[in-house]
Amino acid sequence: MTFKSRRILLKAVWLLILFAFLIISLYPVIWMFFGSLKSPNEFYTNIWGFSSSPSFGNYAKAWVNANIGEKLMNSIIVTVGSLAVLIPVNTFSSYAIARLKFRGKRLIYMYLLIGIMIPTGVLGIPTFTVALNMGLNNSRIGLILIYAAQAIAMGIFIMRSFFITLPKALEEAAIVDGCTRFGSFIKIILPLSKAGVVTQVIFNGLTIWNEYFMANIMITSQALQTLPLAIANFTGQHTTDYPVLFAVLSIATLPVIVIYVICQKSFIEGVSAGAVKG
Repeated sequence: MTFKSRRILLKAVWLLILFAFLIISLYPVIWMFFGSLKSPNEFYTNIWGFSSSPSFGNYAKAWVNANIGEKLMNSIIVTVGSLAVLIPVNTFSSYAIARLKFRGKRLIYMYLLIGIMIPTGVLGIPTFTVALNMGLNNSRIGLILIYAAQAIAMGIFIMRSFFITLPKALEEAAIVDGCTRFGSFIKIILPLSKAGVVTQVIFNGLTIWNEYFMANIMITSQALQTLPLAIANFTGQHTTDYPVLFAVLSIATLPVIVIYVICQKSFIEGVSAGAVKG
């Protein structure tokens, strides 16, 4: 076998492996969606196949029985609110750590890195105690502040890797032309770090959207429940109505897929750059 033939064969094997992983990744989502279009009888008689007579009636049942509209709005408010807090905080803080010179900078950065290593479950009860003393329990604003605080350490780690690799000459040239440091950051540095910001939005947004543990501790009111809480409660109440349950899961998954498809180019650039620049 020639070198060229071996190279083609190796490439074909890699493509087959990647295709297998693609099927493993996509099939559960496809199965969930098509399962949501089946009747209960068809679901049990044809559990793995596609629906012979698809119907979107399960989505109407899910919207009413699980009150998905209210839970969806709560998740959107909490996710967008958390990102609105943590993105500016992470961006400005990581820029200061990467570019400015001040005493204790390295110590602060190491302290933040330690925060990445602490499991969220360990901080659950202390966080709830603080929120309770501050009157932030059972409120969207309390959940927003907690989610934003939990994402700060990882966000600063991601953004710092972008800022430290940007040439300082760009800022120096802008300052020579009469721009302030803040102006050079907003007009020059921040646009060049768009991939890092998008990476934070997708990475942290997905984490917040799917978060259950802290929401279960903090939220006691039905009207303030997010989608993960609604799904958990719906599962307990309707354990045998799997088509409707799959409809609830499909509704919860759709916004994440749409956002990723829109931002996938910047996200892939951000992950690749972070891996190289770290």
